[in-house]
Amino acid sequence: MNYTIIIPLFNEELNAIKLHDELLKALDNDYFKNKKFEIIYVDDGSKDKTFEKINSITQTVIPVVKVRHRKNVAQSVAIQTGSNLSQYENLIFMDGDLQNDPKDIIKLIKVFEEGSDLTIGWRKSRQDPFFSKTLPSLIANFLVRVFTNSKIHDHGCALKVLKKKVFFNVTEFGADFHRLFAARAADLGYKITEVEISHRKRIHGKSNYGFSRIIKVLMDIIYLGFLKNKSKSLYYFGILGFGSFILSFLTFVIMLYFKFIANQSFILTPLPTLVVFLLMAGLNFILIGVVVQVFINSSNKNTKQDEVEIIEKIVDDRK
Repeated sequence: MNYTIIIPLFNEELNAIKLHDELLKALDNDYFKNKKFEIIYVDDGSKDKTFEKINSITQTVIPVVKVRHRKNVAQSVAIQTGSNLSQYENLIFMDGDLQNDPKDIIKLIKVFEEGSDLTIGWRKSRQDPFFSKTLPSLIANFLVRVFTNSKIHDHGCALKVLKKKVFFNVTEFGADFHRLFAARAADLGYKITEVEISHRKRIHGKSNYGFSRIIKVLMDIIYLGFLKNKSKSLYYFGILGFGSFILSFLTFVIMLYFKFIANQSFILTPLPTLVVFLLMAGLNFILIGVVVQVFINSSNKNTKQDEVEIIEKIVDDRK
């Protein structure tokens, strides 16, 4: 088996070179002697000299591709960029902040090659501030396990080994949707395994996550539920729309009952307002369903073009 290692970077100028050195040492192992690797670094619009650092990497025993985005988009998009450029049938994802230990790659690959579609790390002993990072992560992972089919402990772990075909079957990313990648894969029925890995303190740079990730995960869970049935989105909104029409009609019938049978005035009741509200809600649901379906069809056609436009530069050292 051969592997493409994809590492998204954002403002990691103090970590990039050390990470590359550690990665080369970790891959210099007899277990890998019959395997091929390539490394793709994707600088997601860093404000510092991250790209200059990775671009200075030359004469490496493993081919390296360096990519720069025109602006900071999202970690998930950076992963997508690297995956599109990969040449091998399996992918390895990891963060560029040195908190993942490259030595753990061999542990994941050994389990992966036993027959998994996706193997993900579990940072059981996290070396992060408890209240600002570990606690939000625990809450977010609990919510994901409750609302999805995934049993993974650590959905936020960046270190993953997976088949490329799995990645492209789980391609619907939002800004932070990489954090629900394993949950989405589980919903699609792929075999997922989990391996305990080491976790290191961040020495340089700043983390961009905290309690806000809980809100993002909740939104992603809603998004994930929508993705399960995206091809039927028009029908679901249609059900809500026609359901509102039916309720509007029934409310109107009640108004007629008050007027002509009970001989009571409905003017001072909320019934007229409710009829109009339900009628307008039904129209809105149907229109939203149509717009969403058109958007889905359009976005599926334009995704590749958008990805090309965000890439500012590619330095490809592969031969």
